[in-house]
Amino acid sequence: MANRGSYPHPVVDAADDVSSDFKVINILVDSSQQDIEITYEIRTDDPDLRRLLDNGSAIHSLRWRCSSTISTGEMEPAEYQRTSTGFRLRAWLDQQQVKGRVDANVRIIVAKELRNHCWLRQHNDYGDASFDLLPGDVLADGGPFSFDAEKIYDPLNPPVGSCFKFIRSTRHKGIKAAFDGNETVDVQIPEKTFDNFQLFSHRPDLQISLVVLPALMETLNFIKSNKESEEEPLDDKIWYREIDQLVEARGGWKQSVLELAQKVLENPIDTAIRAGLVSEEED
Repeated sequence: MANRGSYPHPVVDAADDVSSDFKVINILVDSSQQDIEITYEIRTDDPDLRRLLDNGSAIHSLRWRCSSTISTGEMEPAEYQRTSTGFRLRAWLDQQQVKGRVDANVRIIVAKELRNHCWLRQHNDYGDASFDLLPGDVLADGGPFSFDAEKIYDPLNPPVGSCFKFIRSTRHKGIKAAFDGNETVDVQIPEKTFDNFQLFSHRPDLQISLVVLPALMETLNFIKSNKESEEEPLDDKIWYREIDQLVEARGGWKQSVLELAQKVLENPIDTAIRAGLVSEEED
């Protein structure tokens, strides 16, 4: 972490205004169907920061900026674990707000007015000086980091590209996949099921787990059976070539159908469970 900001008061960071450590490590960025989950760990030995966070005078902050969408924002990450060396935090960024490179900055900021604030470990050059700080003023700066946002995908146009076509059908009672097309695998969905399926647009993780995942598994099983029996080659079909490339890029056809489908769709079951737990916590 580098490129500290310039502040009119001493701040805990990589400089020596305050003789405490403040490092951001173990940054993980995980893109799901709805949100980008950002987790990171703060290592600090500063006693004032812990006290200010505990009494509500300070909060964690994660500022972000995306040049592609001309969007900026600030989140308050949730502290999900306190350790002897610091904090582990988690935040979620809406996929719809970003595209491509996202620049972020980890900080701890003032939550409520602090009068006559001074650090136990502030540099001798400050002497006994104290400072009046307002909400939003920076207390600790971990510096910037950046990541590439993987965009959300439409459950009816999942990351298997254009090889699936989901069709509202008035003729079929159950969901059925047809593999005779050259460009797409046509997935026939009964009209009532299809209409109800679209009502879950706010939960694409469920849509993918309930419909896209089994459709992909059936397709993968069809391809594996075709390969083993050496029936009519599928190489002339666009959907086959695309899926075959995705599978080879993820370890090849020796894996189970369930394992392959999970990898291609970026673990939709885990995502659905996690999203459900988060929704329950919010309620």
